[in-house]
Amino acid sequence: MAVLLKNLVARTPQTKDLAALAELVALCESAEAGMADSSLEDLLSQWQRPDFHLANDAWVIVTTRGEIVGFACIWHEAHTRLSTFLCVHSEYRNRGIGTLLLRLVEVRARAHVRLAPAGERVVLRGLVNGANQGKQRLFEREGYRLGRQFLRIAFTLAEDTGSLPVPAAQQKLRVDVSLEQGRLIGATPLYDRDGLCSVHPYKTYEKELRSAARSVEEAEVALEMPDTL
Repeated sequence: MAVLLKNLVARTPQTKDLAALAELVALCESAEAGMADSSLEDLLSQWQRPDFHLANDAWVIVTTRGEIVGFACIWHEAHTRLSTFLCVHSEYRNRGIGTLLLRLVEVRARAHVRLAPAGERVVLRGLVNGANQGKQRLFEREGYRLGRQFLRIAFTLAEDTGSLPVPAAQQKLRVDVSLEQGRLIGATPLYDRDGLCSVHPYKTYEKELRSAARSVEEAEVALEMPDTL
């Protein structure tokens, strides 16, 4: 699907675009948080899912010079828990790119509604860095509601000198601390070594695409139960 913009075009990404996407994601994260997070690693893990199809589940916005300035993708769990990642180059914001990408995501998301198990609630969620007020306004303008809020604490070890070999999986620590419940999510072990630490607030925005429907049996039970004070 191609959508013409002013000197821009929307298309599906190709595997050869990966390096350019990595650069775009890093630029967006640096503009928001002062340093790149690990969103690209998260995205790659989602892309490796057998039910993710690059041709249907991702979009890029490209300039006439071939520069990728916008990107969005969507993945799902059982067609009911849908998640999206969206970023736009800071120099190309306020041009409607984010709105277009989010609407392309939602069109694809609504296709999952038809595949979701009957009666189950279907929700589309997006993650927003608390420093990106423009992205927050975009989700709110498109009818999304504020969901979970949390602090993402990331600690990256300094460059390995070889004196203490550390497995790659243990060179980074990332913990999401729920502001509502004070729970730690995603904690991993870390050696006691010097490194860089960052703490950033994040928000989730969600839109209900289909509400949950009670089964006939549940409805009958609810009718039989007397009202209580």
